[in-house]
Amino acid sequence: MCQSANPTLPAEPRPHRFLDRALLGLEWGSLAAMLLITLVQPINGRTGLPTWQLILLFAAYLLLVELLRHLVRRLHPFAYKYALGVPVSGLIYFLGAEPGGPLFVLFFLTGVCATATSTLRGGLLYTASVAVLTVIIDPTFPGWSPAEGDVRDLGARLILLCVFGVGTAVLRRRLALEQEAAGRARGESERLGEIDRLRDLFISSVSHDLRTPLTATRAGLGLLRTSAVGRLRADERDLLDNVRRNIDRLGMLIDDLLAYNQLEAGTLRLDREPLDLRAVVTEAMSSMHPLIQEKGQILEVDLPEPLPGEGDPRRLEQVVVNVLANAYLHTPKGIRIGISGRISGSQVSLSVSDTGPGIPQGELEAIFRRFHRLEPARGGSGLGLAIARGIVELHGGRIRAESRPGAGTTFHIILPSAENGGTNP
Repeated sequence: MCQSANPTLPAEPRPHRFLDRALLGLEWGSLAAMLLITLVQPINGRTGLPTWQLILLFAAYLLLVELLRHLVRRLHPFAYKYALGVPVSGLIYFLGAEPGGPLFVLFFLTGVCATATSTLRGGLLYTASVAVLTVIIDPTFPGWSPAEGDVRDLGARLILLCVFGVGTAVLRRRLALEQEAAGRARGESERLGEIDRLRDLFISSVSHDLRTPLTATRAGLGLLRTSAVGRLRADERDLLDNVRRNIDRLGMLIDDLLAYNQLEAGTLRLDREPLDLRAVVTEAMSSMHPLIQEKGQILEVDLPEPLPGEGDPRRLEQVVVNVLANAYLHTPKGIRIGISGRISGSQVSLSVSDTGPGIPQGELEAIFRRFHRLEPARGGSGLGLAIARGIVELHGGRIRAESRPGAGTTFHIILPSAENGGTNP
């Protein structure tokens, strides 16, 4: 028998509705089975009523209770149903004709259902009540005697009641604890999700707000250097160039923050067009070469032939800048940083190598994780290589590193060539 929803009642939690329907099905299924048994083998009870009529009386009681539960809001919880169910089923059992017969199963079932819907303390109380009523009712049956067999049967029924009652109460308590833990975990997950959303919004807003004054500052410095270049001393020009380089470095950090935020949110879009990767490298070098020179490092380029491809030139430039910045930050003075490229079938690749100390083998994949830094003291946001991998993969390519301690590191950026139509290599 299915329960219909009442529009005047508040929506029930899904576990509550499931338990309600499951127990209702168990009750009516058991009643049908016991009714069939007692119809096949009818036995008259104390009042002369056959057992099957007593079962029908209990079924009528259940129907009345379910009707009241749906009509009266405060009667809807389980507690009211089973608080009455135990004494009513006990009375039906008392009106029966034999200890441990079908009506005891009805009595036992009501006690277990009451335990399943109660607290641990309430479930133990229900179990104790059913056990006490069984001890009181069984000896009153005409066919019961204090002989060893009947006492043993009574003991077996009590043990069965205790095992099922206590076990159900403990299980109900454990399920309640797990539901509470799941609720707390869900709340914590929602809280962390909101924190992530606010963090992403903050990063995006701050990055955009910083870009406008940074662009204005860069333009102002360019005008100042152009107009005053003949009146500045060498040390003043060097100071001005150093300010410009630091502004460029700050611009790259802002670009990384924006790109990271968009990659995390899945909103980074590519403006694809045919391109030559040599032009991308040239633009990236204009940003990084002054910094590399300032540190006393040497940048070598080996790109003798065109490298036709398709992609977003600004994003690919960001990839090359980030890989060069990684080499610049994590290698000492005097090392060589080289950029080379080639076409191989349907792939075009760039390689950025250095003669630095190298990277341990166990870190070659970890360096592409966000915020992972081999040497935190050397600076860097820990986002550059993670952003580079994200952009390259959006282009249908891949990026990997190979290194040996003491023998330098090489990063391979592999992209589809123009002839490959932008498909995965």
